[in-house]
Amino acid sequence: MPLKIIIVGAGLAGLGAAIALNRQGHDIEVIEQSGFLNEVGAAIHLAPNATRILKDWECDFDSLQPAPCNQLQVWDKAGGQIRFELVTKELQEALNITDEWLLAHRVDLHNTLRATAAKEINGKKPIIRLSSRVASVDAEAGVVLCEDGTKYTGDLIIGADGIHSRTVRAITSRDQQESTGQDCFRFLVPVSKMMANPITASFTERIRLDGMHAFTSYDRKLAVYPCRRGTLLNVAAIHPSGPQGTTGPRQSSWLDGGSLDRLLGVFEGFGPELLEMCRMAEDIKLWSLGSRKPPHTFFKDKLVLIGDAAHPTLPHQGQGGAQSFEDGAALSAVLPSDTTIEQLPQRLEMYNQVRYARALTVMILSRMDDGRRGEMADELRNYVPDAEVPENMFSFAWNSYPAREAEVLLQAAECV
Repeated sequence: MPLKIIIVGAGLAGLGAAIALNRQGHDIEVIEQSGFLNEVGAAIHLAPNATRILKDWECDFDSLQPAPCNQLQVWDKAGGQIRFELVTKELQEALNITDEWLLAHRVDLHNTLRATAAKEINGKKPIIRLSSRVASVDAEAGVVLCEDGTKYTGDLIIGADGIHSRTVRAITSRDQQESTGQDCFRFLVPVSKMMANPITASFTERIRLDGMHAFTSYDRKLAVYPCRRGTLLNVAAIHPSGPQGTTGPRQSSWLDGGSLDRLLGVFEGFGPELLEMCRMAEDIKLWSLGSRKPPHTFFKDKLVLIGDAAHPTLPHQGQGGAQSFEDGAALSAVLPSDTTIEQLPQRLEMYNQVRYARALTVMILSRMDDGRRGEMADELRNYVPDAEVPENMFSFAWNSYPAREAEVLLQAAECV
């Protein structure tokens, strides 16, 4: 008998898990608070550890409208090149992988996942319930109660409701969002606009829009990269929080508006081409880079956490979406079609074993820019006592195969 699985949240993590577990033959119901089922935000990295999973799920890469990421270059705040941090082809060869590093608009990725989830696999597809705001989750009983009084009961509940998760409260009382002391302006600029301006046209041609560019000072960074097949430029402008962020955490939201004057003031002293690019910003959003202390386990009774509900991940390593997909891949691998209700505790422990240390390593080391991630080692060891700071975070992340690791654990258990 297939398992009845309730997924709370239809963002990247929730849809990914729905796709993966539907492919295993389970009965999937997704509860989404939005009435539009529309992911917001700007662009997103799809590193090789993400694209290999999307390929396994048979996602349509053409609908992603991606731009290839051929390298990561680091520049100073004046626009002078410091180094090539990474050449994609070289690292692919070193790791013996061919999976792509792609850059996509977040909405295109979400729409692609929605389309994939809508496809029937062996006569089944997930049911998605919109405008269903969760009030509480009973982990022991496997019950989700919505604010309108509707109850959903499952053999397993998956909490995929992001950093503002309600499901996490059923596992830990430490669900309070906390400030990281960092904010991020997010905006898009049409490349055609850049090319029509003499100042930014020469700048665009010089840096080449075939990869990721980080323009840095000690405590601020402009991360610039293309999406929508190179027609849009995504900019993430990370900087220390202002007074609002230093006096206490505020709700982190993609929807908060940002001020152009504030953006230009925060990045005063950066090069004239970069400031001219900022002046072209369309629909500036201000995202408070909030986080939350992770739980000491990702599951309890009939509830398991994935994505930002389990490990809210900041953008410094570009791994938030990829880690969510890894969760879905690992969870589906330990829950094949013949999984019984009695086996769930053992299988969730396997999922936790595969994902906890690795996901928390990425989460905590993503709280700082790459050059400062060593500052986070002590905090990481509070949760993973034997953790080591990876010498190269790209190699650590890209060379990850959670479903394969989960399958090995499952086979070993079956041989006992």
